Amino acid sequence: MGFVHKSVNSSGHIGADLIELRERAGWTRQQIAAHTKIDESLIRAWEEEHLGEILDPIYAERLLRVYVNFLHGQENYFIQKYRSCLREHHLERKPEELLPRPRYIRGFDLATLSRTLTIGGFILFALLLGGYVYFQVRTIGTPPPLQVDQPLDESRVPQPNIQVSGKTASESSVTINGQQAIVQPDGTFSMEINIPRGTTLITIIAKRRHGHEATVTKRVVYDRPLPSVYEVTTSTAR
Repeated sequence: MGFVHKSVNSSGHIGADLIELRERAGWTRQQIAAHTKIDESLIRAWEEEHLGEILDPIYAERLLRVYVNFLHGQENYFIQKYRSCLREHHLERKPEELLPRPRYIRGFDLATLSRTLTIGGFILFALLLGGYVYFQVRTIGTPPPLQVDQPLDESRVPQPNIQVSGKTASESSVTINGQQAIVQPDGTFSMEINIPRGTTLITIIAKRRHGHEATVTKRVVYDRPLPSVYEVTTSTAR
């Protein structure tokens, strides 16, 4: 099999050289753009020498180095030709244009979407945390509700045993005259106590674990009448 050796175009234009270099390697513009990730429009601008369409010649020069090396071409040769074409078309950038220019940043330029979402999320978290802490402190510092249904205040009973019942917060503990009552899951409580003859002060206390207590007092009178003289005489006679 015979081999045909072609030399790189020796004209003064880079476009013809790049076309011949690419065709020698057997690539189309679309194929080489897909492999090098260099935009096909930039490859076309190089090959057709539409250098005025290149927005950033300096950056395009870096891509040209990648492109030529991928095709195993002479990097220095093509870079020199590229720069000569830029000068010929008066597109060469001045050194002072390559220096970074000061840019004044306005406040809202920093307000990117991600930064705004991050700050907004932090503020929302802080508000929720503050609200939770405030609610907990207020709950601890507030006495639990306490409702006593029985007995009625200043009531008179004919027997020494009475029922004390009512309702409070389910997490509270209840004592009745110092005795612990059982609080149901719905907050209700009930307990039977014995009282002596006469007036008895019943003190019901509801208290949260780490909070203040609520107190309700009831006065109850156990006034069972004394037996009559006839009843005493009859009892003695028997």
